[in-house]
Amino acid sequence: MGKSLASPTESMIKEVSASFFEPQELSRERFVALDYFNKLPLEKSVLYTKYVDIISGLTLDSFEPGLPSHLKSIPHEIAHLVKERDEPTLSLQVDSQMVRTEIHGTLEKEGIIFSNIQSALANNPELARSHFTKAIPPDDDKFAALNNAFFTAGTFLYVPKGLNIKIPFRNIVLLKSRHQAAFTHNIIIAEENSKLNFLQEAYSKLDPGQQGPALYSEVTEVYVGEDAEVNFASLQNFEGDVHSTLNRRCVAQKDARMNWTIGHIGGGTTRSRVESVLNGPGAAAEDVEIVFGSESQRVDAVTDLTHRSTNTTGHVLARGVLRDSARTIFKGMIRIEEGAKNSNSYLAEHAMIFSKKARADAIPGLEIMTNEVKATHSGSVSQVDEEQIFYLMSRGLSQSEAQRMIIIGFLHPAVQRIPLRTVRAAIQYLIEEKWLGRGGQIPPSPEQLPEFEEEPEKESVSSDLFERHYKYR
Repeated sequence: MGKSLASPTESMIKEVSASFFEPQELSRERFVALDYFNKLPLEKSVLYTKYVDIISGLTLDSFEPGLPSHLKSIPHEIAHLVKERDEPTLSLQVDSQMVRTEIHGTLEKEGIIFSNIQSALANNPELARSHFTKAIPPDDDKFAALNNAFFTAGTFLYVPKGLNIKIPFRNIVLLKSRHQAAFTHNIIIAEENSKLNFLQEAYSKLDPGQQGPALYSEVTEVYVGEDAEVNFASLQNFEGDVHSTLNRRCVAQKDARMNWTIGHIGGGTTRSRVESVLNGPGAAAEDVEIVFGSESQRVDAVTDLTHRSTNTTGHVLARGVLRDSARTIFKGMIRIEEGAKNSNSYLAEHAMIFSKKARADAIPGLEIMTNEVKATHSGSVSQVDEEQIFYLMSRGLSQSEAQRMIIIGFLHPAVQRIPLRTVRAAIQYLIEEKWLGRGGQIPPSPEQLPEFEEEPEKESVSSDLFERHYKYR
């Protein structure tokens, strides 16, 4: 391909920049990011370089950077997910184009900004530019740098201090074009004592008459102000020909709270990086991630907790189910820096495999640079218990039904902690569909989803998991 991302050039960046009439300052930042992409390795940490082969199938020579198509209508594939009149907080992305970003007038009067990233950089430069690439700079990761060089889409959300927004801000992504890379950059800012819910759904409906993959690249930066709370939920159910690279990081200030809920259900090769930086005293973060891999799926997931201040709390719970020849690797690190006394941190990574060809690795780690802290991690990879299957079959279930029940039970501790009912229901619906061989589905509207789950339990992770393990003191 003449514009292959395997060898990106400055002329390719100029074409992207020209499509938005960007100022030279932003174009120069794209060139700097390109330089970092060319210099950085696939994996910076020496702890994980031996596992880089899991994403060896993610070759960039099959993709060209996507450009805005000026599409205005909502594709019929996701029309049932969008309420035309009753959806005041929706951003919709199709391939590399932001089709719609709307906010209700009453919310706009409160000072909330909900727009596409390009409009925010142009119309609110002081606010948007001061946060752009600050949490995730281009030298942080090779694929983050590539995203900063070619981003064309993304959502900017700003909630002023003191506002508690109960209506979730929805972000729907639909990929339709093969051999195209869609680059998304999201920025979420929650000012002091505010609260918001951000729900992201990512699907694909590629042309069945053609062959070839698609790529989704995302950088999401979340800034949580003092005593603020952000709930970020992401549900991905791409088709098998769609690969993704994800870089997400939050910076939480004093007494702030960040909740991540991430479901990797579909896709081909997925490379995910999530980090919670607890920057102020009393800050807290919880990260719940679910992986369901089948066929030849590959998932490389990193979940990090970085404690920089006193009395901070962080919990990560990652669970994966693998069958066929799927493979996943859970990597995570708890970092407690010198000034972070009285920190409390927990990292759990567990996987269950249903096939002799499936493989999973769990590599949690600790970096403790001060005393008077509590930190622990756990990791396990196990095969399904044949005695459990035999017991369930003796009660009248088929082997497939028994395995399905075991999967639901294994993922239950993670699923029950998802704060949004619609996300819980959607994840379980897609897991059911995938188990039946119907992967890559777009779920029905939220009102039509069956209610599988009871309300999530109120206790924290520490009450039923953290206290069972050894504490580093």
